[in-house]
Amino acid sequence: MLYDACFILLQSIAHDARTLNMARTLVGRGKSVLLLGIGTKTEQNLLEREGLDFIPVLMPPIHQKLAFRWIEFVRAIYKIRTSIQARTYWAEDVFSLTSAFFLAKRNKGSVIYDSREIFSALGSLSERPFKQKIITKIEQYYAPKAKAIFTSGDLDSDYLAEILPIPRPNVVMNVPPFYSVNRTILLREKFSIDSSKKIILYQGMIAHGRGIIKCVEAMEFLPDCVFCLVGDGDLSEQVRRHAEQIGVSSQVLICGKVPYDELPQWTASADVGMCFIEPISLSYSFALPNKLFEYCMAGIPSVVSYLEAIKRVLQEFPIGIHCQNDATPQELANAIRETFSDSFQTEFSIAQAEAVRKYCWENQEETVMRIFNAAVKV
Repeated sequence: MLYDACFILLQSIAHDARTLNMARTLVGRGKSVLLLGIGTKTEQNLLEREGLDFIPVLMPPIHQKLAFRWIEFVRAIYKIRTSIQARTYWAEDVFSLTSAFFLAKRNKGSVIYDSREIFSALGSLSERPFKQKIITKIEQYYAPKAKAIFTSGDLDSDYLAEILPIPRPNVVMNVPPFYSVNRTILLREKFSIDSSKKIILYQGMIAHGRGIIKCVEAMEFLPDCVFCLVGDGDLSEQVRRHAEQIGVSSQVLICGKVPYDELPQWTASADVGMCFIEPISLSYSFALPNKLFEYCMAGIPSVVSYLEAIKRVLQEFPIGIHCQNDATPQELANAIRETFSDSFQTEFSIAQAEAVRKYCWENQEETVMRIFNAAVKV
């Protein structure tokens, strides 16, 4: 079968909001879509029910280091190359670029590159310069050859246009579809959290540079709160150990990964969301995380770091509280407690009702279709 679009991602497809939203947009416009990524047979069956063909290239759980996982991923795609025919190949990260170009050359298709981060300055590689150099070289070689490139934010697009010989990329924001969700008690039920306790939520990859350890330390100043982490990652065990060392282990609860389609119900069971990205790399400094908009869509405010892209959103819609990037745990706790105040809740309620209408996936769909149509016409 010749697909209109083949999305390639070295991550779990069922947990990746951005890939699913774009694939669903194309299917909704009558296009055929194939997904290549990490996943299970169960996830494959669920996605195929909605018209999304999915080949789980690798099966979870995967505990390999990135380099080995990357090599295995490329090899697995090579083995099934004859069954992957498409008009456009969407490299959903820098790690998918080589496979996308290999398949596109074989099948006379076009490559579309989703530079969802500044891959030449990743937070996870801020202390691994050699690995970062290799990834940077790959992007410098392949990205300018793509028929289309897009990013998740204006700062990213401005920067890529400076460092690569390309026109300024389009922006497809990483925002959720519009929905109305009522408050839930999923986290309270899962962890038997008393109704007198406030729930502080972090959702996403549990990794360095996301303010997680500092938020754990803030629990010392928030005895009437619990910190729930919905996600997993390399930092998980360190988070548990640190919580035990400082005596707040009963307040720090790790939920594990939740499929993207189930996530809104979990988000809506919290009282405030943490989006405290630390500027440990250029990619993080430019960050405009989807969790900021997911919290807002679910009706909960955020506590955020003082980064330019996030600051621009909050200047327009006060859907959170800024905290300085070098804030102490006590200052972070004070910012969290401020979101519980009646005055802020009133301000947030008004801003949230407007923000969700602007920052929703439906407003990104026309850009996605323009990118697809332009790549197909070439």
